[in-house]
Parts: sequence; C-alpha cells; structure tokens
Amino acid sequence: MRKLTFPIGGVHPEDMKYSRGHAIEVLPLPPVVYVSVAQHLGAPAVPCVAVGDKVKTGQVVAEPGGFISAYVHSPVSGTVKTIGPRADIAGRPVTHIEIVVEGDEWMEGIDLSEDLVTEIPTDREAVLEKIKACGVVGLGGATFPTHVKLNPPKDAKAECLIVDGAECEPYLTSDHRIMVEKPDQIVVGAAIMQMVLGGCRVVIAVEENKPDAIAALDAAIGRLGYKNIEVATLKMKYPQGSEKQLINAVLGRQVKSGALPISVGAVVQNTGTVLAVYDAVQKNRPLITNVLTVTGDCISGDRMHNYLFRIGMPLSYIADYAGGVPADAAKIVSGGTMMGKPIANLDAAAIKGTPAILYLSEEVTRRKPEGSCIRCGRCSDACPMGLEPFLLNRLYKADDLAALKENAVQDCIECGCCLYSCPSFIPLLDNIRMAKAKVKKL
Repeated sequence: MRKLTFPIGGVHPEDMKYSRGHAIEVLPLPPVVYVSVAQHLGAPAVPCVAVGDKVKTGQVVAEPGGFISAYVHSPVSGTVKTIGPRADIAGRPVTHIEIVVEGDEWMEGIDLSEDLVTEIPTDREAVLEKIKACGVVGLGGATFPTHVKLNPPKDAKAECLIVDGAECEPYLTSDHRIMVEKPDQIVVGAAIMQMVLGGCRVVIAVEENKPDAIAALDAAIGRLGYKNIEVATLKMKYPQGSEKQLINAVLGRQVKSGALPISVGAVVQNTGTVLAVYDAVQKNRPLITNVLTVTGDCISGDRMHNYLFRIGMPLSYIADYAGGVPADAAKIVSGGTMMGKPIANLDAAAIKGTPAILYLSEEVTRRKPEGSCIRCGRCSDACPMGLEPFLLNRLYKADDLAALKENAVQDCIECGCCLYSCPSFIPLLDNIRMAKAKVKKL
C-alpha cells in the first residue's frame, strides 16, 4: 500500500506512544467544575446563567459572543456557585462558571445509549444548526467552531474532506484510541460532514504507526457501506497533521500564503471533531467530553491513561486520580513535546481541546546553552513551510519588521521543527513567535 506524506521539510522524532495500548477510561465526577467561557477560537461565550441557578448536564450556560464563537454547556448537574475570573493553564485570568456537582441529571432529549445511529440526515441547514447548538469545535488544536468551518462561502466548492487521524505529536494517543474504539461513529460522523459539504470525497488519513486504527476504520467503512469514503495510510513524519501539510500529502495541492484550505477544495477535520459531530447530530449530545492522554517519560506504564473527561474538571483532579505528579517531573505540558503548552497552573480547568497531561523529566527538558548560528541550513531543510528560520531569527533580533513580513514570517505554523533540528540550540521558535506577534500589529 502506498504511504503518503508531504514533500517539503519535516522531522522524525521518536513517537513515544507508550499509552497506545491503554483503553479509554471514564473519569468519575469531581466535587466541583470550573467551566471556561473561552474554549474556542474567536469571541468568548457570554454566561447566560446566574449565581444560585440549578443546572442540568448538557444545559447551555454560555452563548456565543460573536460569529466566530461557540455555545458552552454544563458538564454536570448542580448549582452555579460563582461566575468570574480564574487562571487558565498559562495563569491568565479567564471568566469561568463554577458549578458545585450535585449529580449527573442530563437535559431531556439527549440520547445516552450506545446504540449506533447510521441513517444520515439530509437537511443540511438543520445539521449545521445542531452542530452549532451542541458547541462543537475543532479538537485538533485550533478549536475553531465547526459549524463555521463546514459552511464555506457559496463560491467555494469542497472537493475533499480530509479527516486528520495522523496524531503525529510524540506521546499523544487519545485520537488513536477513539479510532480503535469508536470507528463506526467516526465513519458516520464523516458521512454527515460529507452530506453537509455536498457529497465530496472523504479521506480518513492515519499514520502508519496505528495499524489497528487503520484496520478498524477500514472494517467500519465496509460494514456501513457509505460511498466515496476511504482510509489513506500516511508515513510517519512530523508535522503530518498540520492542515497544509496534510492537504499536500493527500491531494498533492499547496495552500498559498494567507489562503484557506477551501481555496484548493479541501476541508480538514480532526477525528475527535468528527466523533463530536456524530454525538451532536445523531445523539443530541453537546460537546462536554473529550479524551486526553496522561503520559510522559518519567512515569511507568501502569500510570499512563487515556481518560474520557468532562470539561471543567481541574487538571489537578485528573492528575491526582492518575496517581499524582511524578516526583521527577521537571515540566508538565498540555499536549505533546513539539507544540504542547507548558502548564503553569495545574489547578486550571480542562477545556474542550485539552489533549494531554504530559510529564517530562529534567533529562528531556534541560535546555542546553545557546550557541552561535553555524549556518548549517538544517532549520531551513526541516521547515515544512519552506521558510528560512535562521534568517527570520536574525531579522527579529534586528527588529526589521518590514523584512520579516517580506520573508513571510506569518506563514510559520509554529511546529518547532527548526528548534528540534538546530545543533546550536538557538531558541528559533520562541523568537519567531515573538516576531509574528510584532508583525501582526503592523
């Protein structure tokens, strides 16, 4: 079988998928949850409940604050205790709705059964409205509201829906587990998106290190019998799951600078998002759960888990349930080693897109002394966007914003390939991120 990949740049870190064999476990409810109103790209949601209100599981507690925004639902039943600022994982104050857990009484009309619903609805607008009402957002990292992404401009035609099952980040295995354990639901969800997009081709793209997921999805497609849906095997290469790289791998098309994937006829959705669409459309379940991985290089296999969590659970609660923070963890990360975000506040609440709690030892996180650029060109060879990170770094230090813009600094996808490949340990990614922020203000 031919294995696909993108042609420019990329690196090959060890996959570290130690938790791939751990089935998804359901976390019990904590005493209290803290529901953020900023769980999606775009404007924060606006609380529509008050202190003292009784809420049920699945009830709307915050409404979209703009066109690019999303509904937020209560993940538990209980009483609203406070509404106000609380620190997120970076320590920044964000409005949260604190709910004291008093049970798990779900809103009427939500189907909690495991019965598979395979009939694809045909009312496109009704399906988009259901996806919006259930607060579905992209779970591959960006958390872009899904109902917006599935509704491209009328002059744009979707030729291919690519379901991203690459999960190319080291350590992460939550997408792997849902593909193995929920392949039928993912295929139905993909067929729903296919209908919304006008019946286009669907490719579920999975990296070769997940043969059990590939087999499970292939079998599901055969059982369900939907037309024009297939599984494609990808080579192991980072950042294979990035939209532009995935489109290039599957379709051989390049998205131009500043353009959207739909400009080349593509729409990309993560496997977790596709499962959330199935739950929303076929089961009327709002997006209040997701799967995260607890893993790392400083914990043993029996302490690694893939958990089904409810949004609003404190990360400290999840960590404690999994056995506590390892004594030799020098760094805790939300996500993988390449693009994950350091957790500065373990009391922060899990949000819709929380991918992992990753424990890294001093050996992995120790930053070596920065050397001088030796002009080896490895960072340019590794850049999947065809940029010259060494040049962007030099222009950043010179504060030459015009030249940074001219050299397409905004095209950087912040994958970290340049930093990974630099023999002088220059903080290329950090500096380019700051350069992008400066150019954005021009």
